[in-house]
Amino acid sequence: MQAYPEAVGPCRIAVCYRSRMEQDKATKIAVPAPNRPPLDRRAFRLGVANGILFTLADSLVDVSLVLTLLVRNLGGSSIMIGLLPALKNGGWLLPQLLVVGRIQPLARKMGMYRRAAVVRVIAWAVLVGVVFGAAQLPSPWALIAFFAAFSVFTLSGGSSSLAFQEIIAKVIPPRRRGAFFSYRLLFGGLLGFFVAAPTVRWLLAADGPLPFPLNYGVLCALSWVFVTLAMWSFALIDEPPLPGVATGASPLATLRRLPALLRHDLDFRRFVGNRLLSRFAAIAEPFYVVYALDSLRISPRFVGIYLAARILSAALSNLWWGRVGDVSGNRRLLILTNALGALVPWAVLGMPLLARGASADVLGYAFGVVFVLMGFSMDGSATASMNYLMEIAPADQRPLYLGLANTLLGLATFVPVLGGALVPLIGYEGLLLVAGVLAAATWLISLRLREPRTATTV
Repeated sequence: MQAYPEAVGPCRIAVCYRSRMEQDKATKIAVPAPNRPPLDRRAFRLGVANGILFTLADSLVDVSLVLTLLVRNLGGSSIMIGLLPALKNGGWLLPQLLVVGRIQPLARKMGMYRRAAVVRVIAWAVLVGVVFGAAQLPSPWALIAFFAAFSVFTLSGGSSSLAFQEIIAKVIPPRRRGAFFSYRLLFGGLLGFFVAAPTVRWLLAADGPLPFPLNYGVLCALSWVFVTLAMWSFALIDEPPLPGVATGASPLATLRRLPALLRHDLDFRRFVGNRLLSRFAAIAEPFYVVYALDSLRISPRFVGIYLAARILSAALSNLWWGRVGDVSGNRRLLILTNALGALVPWAVLGMPLLARGASADVLGYAFGVVFVLMGFSMDGSATASMNYLMEIAPADQRPLYLGLANTLLGLATFVPVLGGALVPLIGYEGLLLVAGVLAAATWLISLRLREPRTATTV
């Protein structure tokens, strides 16, 4: 498929995509690439190290546990607590539209990644200083400084995420990306389970070795060390140039291309629909534990067990998911993980039936199945969606595809806030039913996705 400039109009786009779809329909069997790109083993190792270190750093300051408690102890409101996951996820996704036009013409993207990495290291260092000095700062100022540093860290990460994905697409062949992301998540998750979780419990225990806020300061400082090492590891990758790049465009001009892409690229439209529905299907996720404690009267002591079950099952699932993605394709992986994800809200809805005849302990342990299913579906779905999008996007238009898709998904990161507003109106059971229907629809759309590897290599 030939590269076409950013200034191309909707009619030209339609012709290009109709041509591409006709080629796909004419090809019924897989056509192997005559010169399959070799694996850069050094880049593979550095990228895996980057993922392991980042996962460990993230586990030390888990947004749903560590940073939530930190903000609450600093006097933050429930709105501020709800803002944390939105900033983390939305900060990674939303800025991508703004940088598509800047990154598209670059033959090498590593410079953008390195510049953003410097900003992120400085921002997180400021956050560490704020946490250590929180006892000497008035509570409102400590919260303002914390959220300012956290926002800069996440938004600068979002501005470099396209560069990260584009570099991965260049140096890791499609049939090794499943193993690549699985190794990152597997070993990072195991370190999170065996190293980060015990450290967090030790430092945040009521009889822990350090008072507040020094205990949180140490966790943030350790996370800063691993984040710095992670970005340094990735920055060492030798990125090859990509010839024949398109010219750049403004964010508004980039956004204007979205309707044409959605109209004329069936693969992209179905993928975006699948991913958006999956975000809406997660509307009840923050309330699973609340439902367990409030409605099913499960003891709070099980919360730690659920967290451990989710982390460990997510890590171990990568032993299987990586092979499925590399051997059978990322479409197959999306179908399987969407099916598992669709079971989660229905499993929660079925728990009251078990509660009628089971003891409190049996019910508490049985509810852990919900988090095991979540763990198995989360990592595989994340790996499959990123790799699938890399495969369906034309090489010269990959930043455009990634940026537009991730920006749309970023807008959906605030869906759980809508779930909180619906609970008083329809109750937990009503919210779970909505989530179950949306999750089933997500799986049905995944069945209609095309397997890119059965089409002519572009």
